[in-house]
Amino acid sequence: MKSKKFNWEIWFEDEKTLEDSFNFYKKKGIIKEEIETENLSGSHLNKSDYNLNFINFLDESNAYFDWIIIGCYYAIYHSALALLSRKGISSKNHLATLCALIKFYYLDNELGLTKEEIELISRSSLEKEEITYFTEAKDKREMASYGIESNFNKIEAIELRDKTIQFVNKCKEILENRGETNKLEGTKKNEPPN
Repeated sequence: MKSKKFNWEIWFEDEKTLEDSFNFYKKKGIIKEEIETENLSGSHLNKSDYNLNFINFLDESNAYFDWIIIGCYYAIYHSALALLSRKGISSKNHLATLCALIKFYYLDNELGLTKEEIELISRSSLEKEEITYFTEAKDKREMASYGIESNFNKIEAIELRDKTIQFVNKCKEILENRGETNKLEGTKKNEPPN
């Protein structure tokens, strides 16, 4: 029997469904409040940078494109967790992470901003396409991890790497623009290799 895949994109349009889902994840303990968040964002971003270094190392070897895709996914995921930790929460589930990202960084309910205000400050907010990209990377990581095809397309892997660098940098920018620069010591803006 084929299970129906949850349409998480409804969270962009339906705040009640978003809130209900967020509360469900909290009730089940999938999203938890974090007491110690002092260095957690920086640690997650350092792990993102570590994964990006690994990706660049593999790229230089001109092989193992499946592992580039896997590394991209984890760089993105740790960046997302860095954002969530600054809100005092953690997540142990991909859908729950998406739910919290949309709740706190797309709708930005905490500040009570209108849609127009969010559009004006899009540099400091996650846009729908970037959150959608997070899910796309997860799907590609699963194909690379569990698939039996050993020849992944280099162009696809490098395109994913470049998008990953943009996503990690965007997360760093969001945290810096929200007064978190003192928590990001040791992290740097990433650039694609030449």
